[in-house]
Amino acid sequence: MGKKLGFLVGLAAGAAAAHVAYRRLSDEDKAELKADLQEKMDVAKDRAVDYAFYASDAWDDFKENLSDQSQTVSKKVKDAASQFGDARLKPATDDDDSLRSELADVSTSADDDSDDIVLNSEDTFGGADVADEATSSEDDQQDAEHTDNEPTDDTKKD
Repeated sequence: MGKKLGFLVGLAAGAAAAHVAYRRLSDEDKAELKADLQEKMDVAKDRAVDYAFYASDAWDDFKENLSDQSQTVSKKVKDAASQFGDARLKPATDDDDSLRSELADVSTSADDDSDDIVLNSEDTFGGADVADEATSSEDDQQDAEHTDNEPTDDTKKD
């Protein structure tokens, strides 16, 4: 509340001082002061009008630019949609029909009761059974390990 009161007191004191100073001026000085203030007011009005025109021009340019950009984007979207629609909705051609028939042939051939391919070791490895060879090689390795760890007859005698 103190700041507002101080501001109002200062404003009132300044207005009183200006009124007293104006009353003390001569008629010629009063006329000169009025003309000077009128000239400054005219300059301020002209500037305000100029800035209003600048703002109006800037707003018009912005609206025109926005309109152009929205039309450009709209045209691009329509072109993309028409290209997508053309690709999706184009009538079937002979190439499409041949592809469809090939796919139908593949699906029907997969549906038939054809046997799976079964490989056995005789056909693949010429009659040798890989599982038997693997177990026999493991047995050979185990036998070799036992013989290495066991003392031989010659070492037992010593």
